[in-house]
Amino acid sequence: MAELLGEHHYQMDPKGRISLPGKFREAFKAGVHLTLGQEGCLYAFPPEEWEREKSRIENRALADPPTRGYNRVFFGNAEHVDLDGQGRLVVPRRLRDKVRLSRDVAVVGVSDRLEIWPEEEWTRYAEALEGSYQSGSLTPRHGGGREEEKR
Repeated sequence: MAELLGEHHYQMDPKGRISLPGKFREAFKAGVHLTLGQEGCLYAFPPEEWEREKSRIENRALADPPTRGYNRVFFGNAEHVDLDGQGRLVVPRRLRDKVRLSRDVAVVGVSDRLEIWPEEEWTRYAEALEGSYQSGSLTPRHGGGREEEKR
């Protein structure tokens, strides 16, 4: 399992390329699965984590309308891309446009994936939650989450 951690700030070039930290390049040497994330970001999964997430999603009931909708958005926006020779991730234009990525981006390691945010949006989002996190009032829900589904 990849361990993708930390917050990193970059400037994306006009071709949509973002340099990844050297410590992340090994996890993505076989490519990156990008898709539309939630709260205004893109998700970037290493191949093995993509397969785990894909399996988890595919195990949901197809008869459930919200599940079908989720699958359509998640997989319909997904693309596999390779890092270029300099270890840069090229974010396809259609995904950049969907989350309004421009020059300044934040790349946030969330254990099993990276999230790619417009820098201003990430700053606003993080500031809104960090006070609640520090006070202890922001806690994960138990039951039905990823850990429960792995069992």
